[in-house]
Amino acid sequence: MDTKLHKKRSTGAKPKSSPPPPPPDSRRWLKVAETASYLGVSLHHVYRMHRRGQLPSFKLPGLGVRVDRKALDAKINSVKEARARAADMTWPV
Repeated sequence: MDTKLHKKRSTGAKPKSSPPPPPPDSRRWLKVAETASYLGVSLHHVYRMHRRGQLPSFKLPGLGVRVDRKALDAKINSVKEARARAADMTWPV
């Protein structure tokens, strides 16, 4: 009995390849791992923030949580501005 392995012959046609996904900074909807990297926190923390309603996000059945990057950027900017205003306040002595 011959036990040689045979290589499949190439037909010359290249398989269809999909274009690479755009970088996370150009997409509107981020996955949890991308959001964690974007914010510099853990995956667990992103899921916790999603459950608490602290992120502009929603859950897609079978696809997981997606976060709106534009709304997230707006929220980050508003928090930064609020902290800057609070730091600039002078308290009466």
